[in-house]
Amino acid sequence: MRYLLTGATGFIGSQVAAELLRRGHAVRGAFLPGDDRGRIAAVLDRLELAPADVFHAPDMELAALCEGVECCLHLAWYAVPGKYLSARENLDCVMGSQRLFLALGAAGCRRIVPVGSCFEYDFSYERLSETTPTSAHSLYAAAKTSTFLMGEQIAKELGVTFAWPRLFYLYGPNEDPHRLVPFIITSLLRGEPANATSGKQVRDFLHVEDVAAALAEIAGSDLIGPVNVGSGVPVTVRTVVETIARLLGREDLIRFGARPDNPTDPPFICANILKLSLGTEWKPRYDLATGLAQAISWWRTALGAAPLKGS
Repeated sequence: MRYLLTGATGFIGSQVAAELLRRGHAVRGAFLPGDDRGRIAAVLDRLELAPADVFHAPDMELAALCEGVECCLHLAWYAVPGKYLSARENLDCVMGSQRLFLALGAAGCRRIVPVGSCFEYDFSYERLSETTPTSAHSLYAAAKTSTFLMGEQIAKELGVTFAWPRLFYLYGPNEDPHRLVPFIITSLLRGEPANATSGKQVRDFLHVEDVAAALAEIAGSDLIGPVNVGSGVPVTVRTVVETIARLLGREDLIRFGARPDNPTDPPFICANILKLSLGTEWKPRYDLATGLAQAISWWRTALGAAPLKGS
């Protein structure tokens, strides 16, 4: 099958590109001109490269981008850490996504799979299923939900199938170093104290390679509508941090409570993944310990750190 993959150079997109190629698909990878291609270096020679701003491209450029595509995995979005929740760029992503969907339909694409977020849900519910009500806590969440609602209707008009994977908490190679898992790992690898909150928050963490495999499964399935992509296993942030520290033998460097808890932070976020489990053959490759061990190994290599004794 020929795929259009937007956001191909991103943290998730680069893993999806590798996964689709591993499964024998042809992949046209769209990314912003000037983006760092380091994350896709290992598969560059097998990708059809398509530098393009999918949210602002002229109609003719979008038409060319979509030509000959059978399925689109749309991962591109404004995602600058610390800014994306309230950024007005979310509005461009909403409108640009609708233009992309229309161009895909006009080009004869038969399946569209954009990516949503667990942030769309009402967090007053604990186990979040696809039928849990949505509630816009941020402009980002509102933009994602709007894209889903409009995209689903556009797809119906075009006679195109439309699935909407909602991602939960991710970690793994090539993650932004300011995020929780790489921050803890790199601090401990450098022998520096790692300041953390109390860590009481419960979250659903899934390795990015397992996320990529789930997205490939959903794209190749008959599933439609929202589909949760998570581990389905609730774990405290404290457990994640303690596991990293134990694997590195540096429990002495963790400073729980050195950062204040966010009073607006939801106490419990975990996915119900029954729809994904029943509708595809996907099973995660990693549990938390093995996934974090793999991430530690990757970051150790990236930092040029020597392997620890016994590792």
